[in-house]
Amino acid sequence: MTPQRRKRWLWAVLIMGLFFVPAGLGYVGFRLASGANEGARLHTQGNEIGGTFRVFSLGGGMVTEGDFRGSWMVTWFVDPHCPKERCQPPLKALDQSLVVLQKQGVKILPLVVSLDVKAEDTDDLKDYVMGVAPHIFPVFTTENMIKAMTTLYHAPLQQEGGYFIPAPSFVVMTPDGRYAGMLPITGDSASLTEGLKHIMGLSKQP
Repeated sequence: MTPQRRKRWLWAVLIMGLFFVPAGLGYVGFRLASGANEGARLHTQGNEIGGTFRVFSLGGGMVTEGDFRGSWMVTWFVDPHCPKERCQPPLKALDQSLVVLQKQGVKILPLVVSLDVKAEDTDDLKDYVMGVAPHIFPVFTTENMIKAMTTLYHAPLQQEGGYFIPAPSFVVMTPDGRYAGMLPITGDSASLTEGLKHIMGLSKQP
């Protein structure tokens, strides 16, 4: 190989390297951003129920368990395709309970996670939740994260009639991220409020 050809060959290798290395890194970044295997990185943090998570607000900002530190957290999983008569009453009850407790000085925040893995139209999710629960800002996430989160929070991931059934209970976590208890979604706002106060040690309810 002549010196001139060797030089051209080296330049070709260099150019190919500059192209394929960034392309490979970009692919890895895309896979990570799309949620590939991200659920495997979640941790219970020593909880019987609950643990870490990474979800997205309607504006696209990432939300993690650390954002709830210092406040009681009430977690619920719901599919915005669930019939309104089945899934919106619990949303309304939770919203009203949050307002009552917050007025009493209790730091409490909801984590309502959409089971719709497509999340193609966040306006639909916003309208479904905030239409009856204006103080609740729902979040969405990837399929892998939903699978991992529902496992950590002991919620079903089962379809029925073309939608995912809602979690049967609200999961309550303490301000320091510890599991505190569960409450059924079948109660009205008054019973839910009293149940939350009991878990928080603010009520003498047996």
